[in-house]
This record gives sequence, structure tokens and C-alpha cells, in this order.
Amino acid sequence: MCAGLFLVTLAASAQTTEQLSEDEDDFDTGIEETYIEAFPLESTEKEYNIYRQDHPWDPCDRGLDTYNYEKSWYDNTQIYINSGFCEPALWFDNFFANDRVFEEGAVGTYARWRNDFSYDEEEYFKFKMALNLSVQLPGLQEKLRLTFESDEDEDVRDIAPGDGGDTTNSLGLQLDVVENIRSKFSVNVSLSPRLRFRYRYTYPIYQDITLRLTQEVQREESVHSARTQFDIERASRQRYLLRSTTEGKFSEKFEGVDWLQAFVLYKRLNKRTSISYEASVNGISEPAVLATNYRVGVRFRKNFHRKWLFYEIVPEMTWPKTLDDSRLSVVKGRRSKWLILFRFEVHFGNAYKKRYQDYI
Repeated sequence: MCAGLFLVTLAASAQTTEQLSEDEDDFDTGIEETYIEAFPLESTEKEYNIYRQDHPWDPCDRGLDTYNYEKSWYDNTQIYINSGFCEPALWFDNFFANDRVFEEGAVGTYARWRNDFSYDEEEYFKFKMALNLSVQLPGLQEKLRLTFESDEDEDVRDIAPGDGGDTTNSLGLQLDVVENIRSKFSVNVSLSPRLRFRYRYTYPIYQDITLRLTQEVQREESVHSARTQFDIERASRQRYLLRSTTEGKFSEKFEGVDWLQAFVLYKRLNKRTSISYEASVNGISEPAVLATNYRVGVRFRKNFHRKWLFYEIVPEMTWPKTLDDSRLSVVKGRRSKWLILFRFEVHFGNAYKKRYQDYI
């Protein structure tokens, strides 16, 4: 089984909720109602408990929480960080229909149907359709879900250079084994056949900066592979979110590491419209360290007509270098290539939701 080599960068993100308009409800992505930090004191153990009380119109507000101890300055700092960073990160992740809605598990049923029409100067017209689904199953305290999802992270594919090739979606079961406010461990079994283990750890390090690590190990069709992803996010003035994503893939199919580095700046124009500025590069480490493609793009996303309808327009430029299957010879040298994508997206579901403040 291939080694799960970790890249040295950072990882993070806040829990996601779904917001489609001013009066829309949001997904409860599993934030604990109560969390406990225990500190041993000699032969006994004292518990410092925080009891969360949801604000009726702002789920990010922690001002109604109650405590069984006297708060110190560092408690107030922690509350300020949690509340201040919450809204922008949640809003951008959900407005752009991030895959974390599926990974973290909305309670209830949620589906996303995407239709992509693209045209570039080399491959001309292409059409792709994708359906992702998460359905909560009864029992096991809301830990078991039926899923229908892609073999790859579609959000990473969106910002990576190139179209990523064709991928298949498969039906599976996901069990959330362990989950708390900072980490989560889940197991997914699909009909591919595929067995996947995923671990996520989130850590707020400073006021408006959050780190996130995602580690996956899987076996699919007798092939072992692993994926390590680090995210670092910084929110600014509630209208902006800057995200850096670093990813490494390891597989028995190839030597070395397939890597990706991407930067995305999200900007909220209004509660129905956003834009993102994207730049990325990917490459390989064997048989030689090589950047195989570069990309810059702009993504305009609009919620229109109904709360569950979206479209995107994405012009981009890439600078690929094409290798043969063995990665030893260059088939096509470095060149520039333009592409424009139009996406039509429909959301379905009856997932449990809570009120979300329209903070602009």
C-alpha cells in the first residue's frame, strides 16, 4: 500500500451551511451543540463546559452561549475568532456549492445536478453532466449516509489546469465514525468497488485565518492510492475569502507525486452574485520534476429565477505541456490554450436547515 506522504503546508476550513438568498435557510453541517474540554487536576478531572445556544437569526453569533466557569481573556478571543470568521467562509463555500456539503454531511437529503458546456480551441465543444447525492439513512445517530459522488474532488478539478479527463460517479455508503468540532473520520464503501478512509482536521490559528488538512487513503480495483490536501483560508471584510490549496496524490499507477497548487480569491457582489479569481499549476515529481500545466481563470456565478437554480460563466487560459502515457516523452510542447465554460446547476433536497443572517 502506497505511503501517505504528507506535504508540508497548511489545512483548513469552517463547517459549511447552504445559503441561496436573503430568506434562505442553511444546512446544519454538524456543529456540536455542546462541546467539552477536560483538564485533569491531580487525582480528579474538572470539566470546563460550554453550552451552545443558537441565536434565532444568526447561527454564527456565540453571544448566547453559557459557561460553568468564569471566562478569561483567551476565552473572549476564541469567541471573537469563531464568530468573526464564521459567516464569510460558510457563505462562499455554500454559494459555490462546494463538495464539503457532501463530505461533511448535511442532515437529510441533498443533491446537486451540474451540466457543463465548454469550448476550447483544441478540443472544441464538450458536454459533461454530473450528479452528486447525499441521503441520510435512519439509525446510527445520523452517522450513516447513502452517497452518489465522483471518484475525484470536483471542486479541486474545477480550479486545476485542464479538464481532468472523464470520471465516473458511484453509489456508496459513508459512515462518519468519529466527529467533533475540529476533526472528522469517515469510511466510504462504493460499488466501484472502492474502499476510502478520509480524515479531516480544522484549526483556526489567528482571528481570520483557518487551516485545514484532508487526508484520504483508498483501494479501488486492487490499486492503492492516497491524497493529501492542505487549505489555508483568510476572510476579509466579509465580502472576500482568499483560499490557498496544496494537494499531493500518490498511487501505485505511477511513480512519485502528482501535485497541485492553487489560489482562489472569492468576492461577494451581492446575495445572489459572486465572482472568483483563480490561478493554479499542477505537475509531477517523477521521472522528473515538471510543471505540466498552468491556468488562470475568472468564475462568475449567479443565483437566478429560483433559489435552487444557478449558472456559471468561466473564461480561462491554460499553458499545458502534453506527455505520453509513460511520462518520459513530450508529445506536445508548451503552448497557450483558451477555454470558456457555461454551467447550469440545479439543487434539490430537504436537508435540515437553520436560519442564517444576511450580513450585508
